[in-house]
Amino acid sequence: MYDFDSPAPRAGSGAIKWDIRGSAFGNADALPFWVADSDYMSPPEVTEALADAAKRCVFGYTSPTQGYKNAVAEWIRARHGWEIDTGWIVPSTGIVSELSNIVRCFTKKGDKVLIQAPVYDPFAGVVKTAGRKLVKNMLIRGDGLRYTMNFEDLDHKLSEGVKLMILCSPHNPVGRVWREEEVMTVARLCQKHGVILVSDEIHWDIVMPGNSHFTAGRAGTPDNLIVLTAPSKTFNIAGLKCSNDIIPGKDLRERLVEWKGKRHMEGPNNLGVIACEAAYTHGAKWCDEQNEYLAGSAALVREAFASHLPQIGVAPLEGTYLMWLDISETGLDSRPLCEKLAKAGAILNDGWRYGDDGFVRLNIACPRAQLEAGLAVIVKVLGEVLGK
Repeated sequence: MYDFDSPAPRAGSGAIKWDIRGSAFGNADALPFWVADSDYMSPPEVTEALADAAKRCVFGYTSPTQGYKNAVAEWIRARHGWEIDTGWIVPSTGIVSELSNIVRCFTKKGDKVLIQAPVYDPFAGVVKTAGRKLVKNMLIRGDGLRYTMNFEDLDHKLSEGVKLMILCSPHNPVGRVWREEEVMTVARLCQKHGVILVSDEIHWDIVMPGNSHFTAGRAGTPDNLIVLTAPSKTFNIAGLKCSNDIIPGKDLRERLVEWKGKRHMEGPNNLGVIACEAAYTHGAKWCDEQNEYLAGSAALVREAFASHLPQIGVAPLEGTYLMWLDISETGLDSRPLCEKLAKAGAILNDGWRYGDDGFVRLNIACPRAQLEAGLAVIVKVLGEVLGK
């Protein structure tokens, strides 16, 4: 059994999530539930591989080895049922920066790029800063706060000259794990309208019991598909800057490699490569146990609000470790409410940044004691706002 209850010593380490609490939120002692990384330690198999690498005392220029690529391909096969050729792998330094590269490589200024909102805010940022036109296909908020896709609207908007679509799968922040038929429909519509589908699947390993991730890679449309993956969320190694583009189509792959090469955009650093290979070779059991732990934490959140503040809706968590809370009954928008929460001792993300000001996002990837302490603060503040 792995230990997810012991906190990692992050304060004072340069961790963004912990060390800018005072300057960014005005409370250096508030418990952080915002940045999407974890507050328990990474797998010991990963840290041991990094320690062994450090003993060699050489950190020169390197490139991903065939062993690394084999580990990535085997993880994808065993975990996600997708048989890939290792030649499809284009290593990169992070998914957000790679999204920016992809948007700039495959579209030109003024082209339309579609996202499904509410969604992870850098999606809109990489489109707008590139001078492309942002198109939104709004998700449908259903009963019990379970979101679905509006395929009629998606079909219509893709038909109006969209060049590229960014899919978030599993979805951050609404917590959906898209079903096979949903992913297949997205892929079919993109193929129908000649749209490049870029599927950000960084959270694809973090899936709650009773759910199964279906990668866009299995949707049968390889010529217009890019799947973005990384070990960063799964194994808490985002700072090592290592991710992988899986690009089955030869034309798309060669275009992106050439575009990046002309701009001297090298791949991940050598420690990131070592950590990724170790995680994908030895991390399956750790990943399974983490998902079980997160499922227990999600249940704790649901029970806390059901017992004390049923006015606060909690979207079902099917995947990711990010919970989406409906605060519309408080009468406050998400930003002033998050300011109140931070001042009281708990830092959450405001929903405004994702496209819905009536929600806040809660990161539960932390030791249970930290989550319980944070929930006490959150319930207290929201109760006061609601007049409870």
